[in-house]
Amino acid sequence: INKKNFSPTCFFLGSGFMLVETKCITEMAKIYGSTWMVTSIVIGVVLVMAFIANLLVIKKIKLNTLQVYFLLITSLFLGYLSSIMGFNYINNKIFDLLFPIMLALPILFSGIAFSKELSKLNSASQAISANILGAMLGGFLEYNSMYFGFSSLYILSGLLYLCAFLFYFLKY
Repeated sequence: INKKNFSPTCFFLGSGFMLVETKCITEMAKIYGSTWMVTSIVIGVVLVMAFIANLLVIKKIKLNTLQVYFLLITSLFLGYLSSIMGFNYINNKIFDLLFPIMLALPILFSGIAFSKELSKLNSASQAISANILGAMLGGFLEYNSMYFGFSSLYILSGLLYLCAFLFYFLKY
């Protein structure tokens, strides 16, 4: 693989994204059941988060890349804590509104990181091909949840996003 034709940052962002999306669907299914409605809500929230991320980058938000990755890892950590501790202390109506947003919040920050990386690369095909290849790796890695549990997806996606962060700053 030629370094100029491959983006490791986009690769790891894609693999982390796939794990976060899977985690969103499984967390929602644990509470509301595994139905087409749950899946469509999660996919809808994921699309909204991706749209907002792109809009924020287009509008030239004042977040540097270090802040974006910090918010990404923090949102994953908060999701991990909430999956372990539960939500028994929150009103059901507030929970129904905030839960899908909280689960998909890492997608907002990873979308911002991907859009920033895409704007720095020479070609969109370079970023998207690496991202899709990374999503395939994420699909393979999600089977670890069968052995380690669904909460392990938080840790695994956090490690993948950390790799993306390191490659971003190492400038591969």
